[in-house]
Amino acid sequence: MTHKHKAIESKSKDRCWTYCVAQGPCSGQAHGCIVRIDTCACGATRSTEINQSWRKYGPWNELAAEVQP
Repeated sequence: MTHKHKAIESKSKDRCWTYCVAQGPCSGQAHGCIVRIDTCACGATRSTEINQSWRKYGPWNELAAEVQP
């Protein structure tokens, strides 16, 4: 059975935008406002660029889950 990551809203943190989280081509429309860091119940994390109605999701980082105690 494959685990599907799901963000836990109470564990999300917003940070100022400092870099592009996208893999591959990026239009830049989501740049400049905030980066939301979501955490799944398994410990994996994902960064999302948010600028008004624009959203650009980065990949889930499962390595973050492996280093948690």
